[in-house]
Amino acid sequence: MNIPSRAALAIVIIAAAACGGGGGSGYSNGSTTGPNQPTCPSTPGTVCLVSGNQFSPTSITISAGTAVAFDNISNTTHNVTFTTSGAPADVSDFSSGTQSVVFPTAGTYNYHCTIHGLSMSGVVVVQ
Repeated sequence: MNIPSRAALAIVIIAAAACGGGGGSGYSNGSTTGPNQPTCPSTPGTVCLVSGNQFSPTSITISAGTAVAFDNISNTTHNVTFTTSGAPADVSDFSSGTQSVVFPTAGTYNYHCTIHGLSMSGVVVVQ
């Protein structure tokens, strides 16, 4: 291989590495959820409903008397259904925007999206 060919090959390798495929499959607050998805805010007390039918984060800890904002950034209809006795009212189906739920009492509150099943679930721990 001659020198110009080696230089061209090196440029291609460097460009491919820069584009990289790295990045995990999960979502987290403060990161984008895909090439055309909005950013999930890193605001404390916010759970995003993201593409791929996931809650992000799946577990959140708050103080009693505060709210969790369920922010649907996926443009897909979801809901939040609590399976724990004594939990606040469920969040009805919504495809965008934010729905807030106040947790007045300490406890562990499991929830899921009944549209997408138990694979789309999470927990709110109230201290």
